[in-house]
Amino acid sequence: MSKSTSSTNTTTSNKYTLETLHHMLNIELSKFKHIKVPNINHSVSGTELASWLIDSASPEEIEELIDMVNQAKKRSSNIKAIFQTAAAALIK
Repeated sequence: MSKSTSSTNTTTSNKYTLETLHHMLNIELSKFKHIKVPNINHSVSGTELASWLIDSASPEEIEELIDMVNQAKKRSSNIKAIFQTAAAALIK
């Protein structure tokens, strides 16, 4: 079963297990020593942010985040900005 997300008009299919999503998130975020949170003077480590996301985000949200990262990589875009936005949302 797939559901439509209103913000991106894409479908999420739960194609990954929860353990796989956590592993993928940890791998991506372990590449960053520090992620500066925009608009405030705060910085978090990649592993700390991964831990926060795993604790607070739903599996669907984590899957959507991983999909955004994969799309950004395909376009050779900076994925750090995606994680900075996620960190800002968690802190506020």
